[in-house]
Amino acid sequence: MEYRWQRDNKNLTNDDRHQLSDKTLTIDKIQRQDNKITYRCIAKESGSRLSNYKDITLNVMYKPGRAQVEDKIIGPYFEGHLSDIILRCSVSDPGNPKAKFSWSKDGMVKDRNNQGHYSISGGQLSVSGHDGLWQCTPYNDIGNGQSANINITVYANPVFIKNISNQSPRAEIQNDLNVLCNIRGRPAPDVIWQYKGGQLPDVVTVISESDVINNKLITVNRRLIWSTDSTLDQRRTTSGLYTCIGNVNDKETKQNINIDVQYAPYNVNINISGNITIIEKEFLSLTCAATCNPQCNYIWSKDNTQIIIRNILEFKSIRRQDQGYYRCTPSNGISTSQHRDIYIEVHYPPEITIRVTPEGHLIQGSDVTLSCIVNSRPEPSYIKWTNITDPDLQDLDCSHKNNTHSVSIRVQWIRGFNGGLDQTFTIRYTDVVSGVVKEKSGIEDRVVGSGQMITDDITDGIEPETKYQLQIFADNSKGQVVGDKVSAVTPELGTAVSDTSTMIEDNHLTI
Repeated sequence: MEYRWQRDNKNLTNDDRHQLSDKTLTIDKIQRQDNKITYRCIAKESGSRLSNYKDITLNVMYKPGRAQVEDKIIGPYFEGHLSDIILRCSVSDPGNPKAKFSWSKDGMVKDRNNQGHYSISGGQLSVSGHDGLWQCTPYNDIGNGQSANINITVYANPVFIKNISNQSPRAEIQNDLNVLCNIRGRPAPDVIWQYKGGQLPDVVTVISESDVINNKLITVNRRLIWSTDSTLDQRRTTSGLYTCIGNVNDKETKQNINIDVQYAPYNVNINISGNITIIEKEFLSLTCAATCNPQCNYIWSKDNTQIIIRNILEFKSIRRQDQGYYRCTPSNGISTSQHRDIYIEVHYPPEITIRVTPEGHLIQGSDVTLSCIVNSRPEPSYIKWTNITDPDLQDLDCSHKNNTHSVSIRVQWIRGFNGGLDQTFTIRYTDVVSGVVKEKSGIEDRVVGSGQMITDDITDGIEPETKYQLQIFADNSKGQVVGDKVSAVTPELGTAVSDTSTMIEDNHLTI
């Protein structure tokens, strides 16, 4: 019996893959290309023309080829987008048996089917459910083909982790400013701070803290603090509306916080500057003010003893014992480091006591000492005895004078027009006999408009029964105007004089 083999109706001989041995055919390394190839074995009797054959078709099993996808990148979409996505996959060689398809995301199988298509339509997209690398893998019983990937990008809208307005809106300039804005999104949100809709003040800066990644969502932290080189004065001006804004691919969110920058009192002032000289029983009102936030309380004290808690200190009828140093101390719970002091000097007229030594009846021919004791503020400028003509017949009279109830000259003049500029006046007065010249300067312009009368009193160095020459000077930023000279004679203490040019009233000489 003779045998021969054919492949697709062609006789086979020994080659690299086929080995013939009598009736046996050995095929080396079966390949996928051998699938469905028909081999025929033909048997013929020796010396005869009789023959027969048998066909066999190879069924070669092999894994699928390379997967192919239509779109390698899909997106970006935002979370909540209604999905209409269909993932489509094919294979270059379906393999034998015919390939099926497996869809997986981030290593987890989502679907297996025969068609290669996977629909994720009909629902809302989410980062956790849809963002990431989707993989199509063809497979059969022999193995897996080469996979192909599709990257779906899903963004997360920026959201605040915590409401920034829940943080304390109060910031003290002596302590740290500390307001945190943390916004989550995907990809990492761009986070900025604004002040009143614009740039932050130079004294406020933003520090970036480490971003936090959780399930592909990124939290960005931006904290407001004082600039390291900022001063307390600069910080005081930074109260107002601050806004934190987060942005992901033009999707924006924002929140506001109204920061109240608080500080201790400063710029403490009293409405009357310098020390005060006042006559007993007159009215005096002192008002204390300071710049502070929150609002201040005011404490007035004298000699470290608290007097009143309010900003106005009033004396309806001031007394001599009210003289002294007064302190206004504002306080708002942050600090009481600043205060303002003022000294009040209370003047009162002389009070006379005559002391006789020795006391009792006097014996003619004996010595006696009479002491004129004067209590006044300021100290009396002179003390004199009068009516010392005959001590047996006349009483003795001790008279006195001080600057509180003494001779003074009241000067009145007409205010001229000076162009509307601020001006002051100076009164220069000269003792005609002694030649002593004095001035009272810095007299404020206390009326409005030209042609108005201004009145002022001069007391310093004014003596009774003395002739003075007076002259008025007006000054403003453009220069000085000198008035005419006039003369005045002060009266004897306690007298009244009247003539056509002068009037004496309560020891005031008006010219």
